[in-house]
Amino acid sequence: MWLTDVSREAMASIFSNLMSGFLAVDSSTVHLNSLNLGEKLAESSVSVYERVQIEMLPTPAKCHYTFNLRDLSKVFQGVLMTKPAHLCTPSTLVLLWCHEESRVFRDRLVDTK
Repeated sequence: MWLTDVSREAMASIFSNLMSGFLAVDSSTVHLNSLNLGEKLAESSVSVYERVQIEMLPTPAKCHYTFNLRDLSKVFQGVLMTKPAHLCTPSTLVLLWCHEESRVFRDRLVDTK
């Protein structure tokens, strides 16, 4: 079976809604939701994902360089595992997001080139 690729807008919408819902649940993170951080992180994640797909192509030596929507969802799964009370500032949330992006995408790289 073959399915068409999910559009950039659809991916951003899905993950933006997930983040917005997560940030709206706890009173300690409601202010982060008002800054549209969920939407900004979703857009940024989709950009990273698209760039990785274009630039990090699989080769015989790097056959594990296959990235799909599951990898993008792992970034948000990692963020959503955090207790909202630990995300009191925008910089804390952005640092967590950077860590998850690195964990999902950078950890797969085998060299620095």
